[in-house]
Amino acid sequence: MRSEAKAGRQRSGPDRKTAPSAPPASGARPRLLLWLVVVAWLLLAGLLSPFQGKLQSVTSNNAAAFLPDSAPSAEVSRFLKDRFPDGDTRPALVVQRRPGGLTPADRDAVVAEATRLRTVPGTQAPVAPFTAGGRPVPGLVSADGSVAVTVVPVTATGGKKVRETVDALRDALHPPSGVTTDVTGPAGISADAIAVFSDVDFRLLAATAVLVLVLLLIVYRSPLLAFVPLVVVSFAYVLAAGIVYALAAHAGLLVNSQATSLMLILMFGAGTDYCLLMTARYQEELAADPSAAWPALRRAVRRVWPTVFFSGLTVMASLSALFAADLGSTRVLGPVGIIGTASVLLSTFTLMPALLALIGPRALLRRVRARQGAAGPGAIGRAWERTARAVFRRPWWATAATLLFFAAGATGLTRSVDDMSLLHAFREPTSSAAGYRTLSDAFPAGTAAPLTVVVERADGPLSDADLAGAAARVRSVPDIASVAPQRVRSEDGRAGRLQAVLDTDPYDAKGLDRVADVRHALSSGLPSGVRAVVGGDPAVQLDTKHAADRDLRILVPLVLAIIMLVLVALLRAVVAPLYLIATVVVSFFGALGISMFVFRDLLGQHGVNPVMPTFAFLFLVALGVDYNIFLMARVREDARAHDTRTAVRTALLSTGSVITSASLVLAGTFSILMILPLVMLFQLGFTVALGVLLDTVLVRVVLVPAVTYLLGEKAWWPARRTAPAAAAVPDPAD
Repeated sequence: MRSEAKAGRQRSGPDRKTAPSAPPASGARPRLLLWLVVVAWLLLAGLLSPFQGKLQSVTSNNAAAFLPDSAPSAEVSRFLKDRFPDGDTRPALVVQRRPGGLTPADRDAVVAEATRLRTVPGTQAPVAPFTAGGRPVPGLVSADGSVAVTVVPVTATGGKKVRETVDALRDALHPPSGVTTDVTGPAGISADAIAVFSDVDFRLLAATAVLVLVLLLIVYRSPLLAFVPLVVVSFAYVLAAGIVYALAAHAGLLVNSQATSLMLILMFGAGTDYCLLMTARYQEELAADPSAAWPALRRAVRRVWPTVFFSGLTVMASLSALFAADLGSTRVLGPVGIIGTASVLLSTFTLMPALLALIGPRALLRRVRARQGAAGPGAIGRAWERTARAVFRRPWWATAATLLFFAAGATGLTRSVDDMSLLHAFREPTSSAAGYRTLSDAFPAGTAAPLTVVVERADGPLSDADLAGAAARVRSVPDIASVAPQRVRSEDGRAGRLQAVLDTDPYDAKGLDRVADVRHALSSGLPSGVRAVVGGDPAVQLDTKHAADRDLRILVPLVLAIIMLVLVALLRAVVAPLYLIATVVVSFFGALGISMFVFRDLLGQHGVNPVMPTFAFLFLVALGVDYNIFLMARVREDARAHDTRTAVRTALLSTGSVITSASLVLAGTFSILMILPLVMLFQLGFTVALGVLLDTVLVRVVLVPAVTYLLGEKAWWPARRTAPAAAAVPDPAD
């Protein structure tokens, strides 16, 4: 009898120090299959990793390239490229200044430099600010003679070529001592923007990997377990980057650096969350039977896959709405993000279980034993339990207080101002910004970014009188400093060009209003058969703003409708999806409003790019619903054994720690965007990180449980359920 009891204790005792390190009772075939999965991913990563490093070489960061075809500035760009002999050039302005005035020797040096710049590939003949005799060219030398501008038309197309051309211009400049030299204008500003993204993927990848690793070490307190999600997501990123590169290089997919950066952040944030959820469920199954690791892992994968799959499906479905966007830089995030999310789902369902099985359950068993030996739940668990009791004791008060907080935060939306200025886009000083400020002080404010007006006669050659009539209409608009007809005509003689310079900042709200005024002035009053179209960089920014505003109006209801369908399919209910979506929308407006207070009143920033709220909405709503799925899928599972109110409490306590950990990882990954020198990505990273934290602390812990508790079984309408008895679990309000 003693030997039988001893044997029984050896078989069933949870404190045994030995545990299987691989799938036990399944023989060599499961182990072989697991190694085949790992080797397949290694081969795939080895094959595609060279293309991941080349991804930036196939990106384009020219805003005009992403405008809808119907945009007037896009029409001007096509018109110039197809019908004018000099094509669609973008000026690089070489700004040279000596306080007190440029000397005769300086003038000779400027002319010599302009001659030398003729040899730079990707440019046309420069226009020097002085004649060979040193006389100033009107419009290119300031009134006090201290600033001179050399105009270099840049013919290079594509972000990489434009940057190489401007870099070559800068390298060719050797100004006299005491003369400051900067390259600005549309080409110079574009080159500096492209330079910001030159190593952005490497910086983001390194910073994100380090941050995620640190957070996972804090969560797991095991280096081996911490590295597993990092490896899973890194392999998925190599796969996604290789696919995107192939599509951009060989299938004509237009991709910008912004989309590839956001894909990386999205994959590491969401992918790590999926791995955390799977590991947490595996740990929970191990706690039930520590001696059967392989069956526990199989049960964990079987029970968690619908939640992870529908979470990923929600993100991909939300991203699919971007195909309806007018703005190409917004639309491209759709396919890029879907590829990234699908890749991370594939690695989560294949590589993650394989690695967990091969490393064995020892590290997780130590956590299981530590929890079983503890007197109660950990600090996070105790915090969630105390909050749950408070929420369920007064659910109406909890709901009202949370909504009031978000409403107060949303008042910050009154501080929102659109800012399309390219010079406000950088958080670090650039040569183009310095040159722009020098130009603005010495010349009319719009000198660095003039408008290009194409005037066309449909029924014959364009006359000088036609061009003069259009110029007169432009001059009738306030804040126009100058209007100059260009000598070059289209190859068929039917079209000509005007260059108009604004007397106000061409990128701020007033300047963009003046661009709209010029278009309105040219919409009437021209001779019969003559029409005019306004382009140039300020017009590109105005068209970008119009497209972004339209996209926000279209995408918000479309994304919400798509997410609603996914939630209805997952929860098989209508009421719960409705209030789950409402909670994340409320959270979004609160987070965005608080962010506006921070940007405008604390950081002194000029405003926000109108594209930023669209991206912030997409990520906060899609990923916020992810956490709703994590919680409510568990509520529905627990509601099979208990009534819904009891199930809310048990689900909250069982998922609280993993949701907290996941939200910290997600907020941390998006906060990495704040290290980049671009204001828009800084603002996006801050807004999403803040929104994720608020969503976790208030929506997931307070608002959703409170509303679900109040509704009870009605949350699952129209499904008819008979609530099971809840006697086995104490009432959380007691």
